[in-house]
Amino acid sequence: MSEAADVCAFRIEWEGERAPLAKAFVAAQKATESIKKAASNPAFRSTYADLAHVVEGVIPALNANGVGVMQFPGFDGQMVSLTTTLLHESGASVTATLHLRPSKTDPQGVGSAITYGRRYALLAMTGAAPEDDDGNAASGPVRDEPRPEPKRAEAQKPTLAQRADRLEATLKGVSALADLRKAYDLASGLCAELDAKDPERLVEITKLYERRFSELSDRAAA
Repeated sequence: MSEAADVCAFRIEWEGERAPLAKAFVAAQKATESIKKAASNPAFRSTYADLAHVVEGVIPALNANGVGVMQFPGFDGQMVSLTTTLLHESGASVTATLHLRPSKTDPQGVGSAITYGRRYALLAMTGAAPEDDDGNAASGPVRDEPRPEPKRAEAQKPTLAQRADRLEATLKGVSALADLRKAYDLASGLCAELDAKDPERLVEITKLYERRFSELSDRAAA
């Protein structure tokens, strides 16, 4: 059940002669149309007949046969009560009181419990039902479908300056002449781009390579 938590009792009382009320009630039931589900329940991804549609589905047929409906809410600080009376024009009546424990005791929680109680009490007392009632309390919410994993953002391609910085760091960090040559040879494409777009940076890297080549060569000869 959506907003009201626990339904604790449903007590029925009769007043007056039952026969006229019974006759009118049966005639009203015959005239009652099925209640269409027109209000959505996003928490359960379903539709259900809300209070307005329940009222629209049953009260006109009752009124047409001399039966009126009265509903009286109450709240004692913990429990919500909802008394529903079907009153026949002869004066006979049948009354039922529904007691519920709201999910919260603030005005919103109590109001939701009253609306919930009015809807289900009216359905229960008239024998009406939506085409497919929302059995949320029994079935529980529909499980969410597995969500596709978000696409990972593609790694941003390094800029020409960043690639030049990496090459410079590599040339400074190698300790073997063979590794120095290999790093510089592998950067031939980068050097070509620098020659076209940033020749001054290419000159700096070339000078660094020559200096490191001399250093490592001397070290190897020692």
